[in-house]
Amino acid sequence: MGFTEMLDYLEEFNTASIILRLVLSTFFGGIIGIERESKGRSAGFRTFTLVCLASALGTIVNLHLFNITGNTDVGRIPAALVSGIGFLGVGTIIITKRNHVKGLTTAAGLWVTATLGISLGAGMIWESFVAFVLVLITVSILQNMSHYISNHNRVINIYIEMAKESDAGKIINYARSNDFSILSMEKKREKITKDCDMVVNLSLNLKKSKSHEEIINDIGKIEGVLYIEEVYN
Repeated sequence: MGFTEMLDYLEEFNTASIILRLVLSTFFGGIIGIERESKGRSAGFRTFTLVCLASALGTIVNLHLFNITGNTDVGRIPAALVSGIGFLGVGTIIITKRNHVKGLTTAAGLWVTATLGISLGAGMIWESFVAFVLVLITVSILQNMSHYISNHNRVINIYIEMAKESDAGKIINYARSNDFSILSMEKKREKITKDCDMVVNLSLNLKKSKSHEEIINDIGKIEGVLYIEEVYN
């Protein structure tokens, strides 16, 4: 049996193909989860493995019911799986006290892994493999590209904790001396720590591509700045 014939056989709805679909969904989901867990995310190896496996199994059950009755809506369970994964994804997204949004990539990863499981459950073996490779490229290989783009964006949003309200003028002077446009500057008196007297949310237009890390380091050296980080809206 050639490769094409074997692939056609495995895409049919039989015991061998069902076992292969479940095994591949466990493997693919686990590999994607390992990448997330290696970065310390709450949803990691086991979560992604179970999501992909559950999606594949749900789709297989739907196809099995269709083969038995002949009138089952084959899109019902997969549609419910895609909707249901949203609740799990939302649980991975958090907003820190410093307005830093985290977990978006993990939530998107859960969603695409669930869809990958559905495609495996439906018997789309080759298509699922291609999608799996593309997911790995996106979450790992393209990470450096994503970091470069975000680090050289012309607009930067910054969260700053300051010792005194009067020190805010030094930040304005820094922006003007570097020919940055202040898109917005929100000042709020807030006692985050015993030394912090004010919080500043600053949005700058750099007018040209420039390293955000360099800007964060420069502002962090200004007298009165206790804490600084870039935030992503």
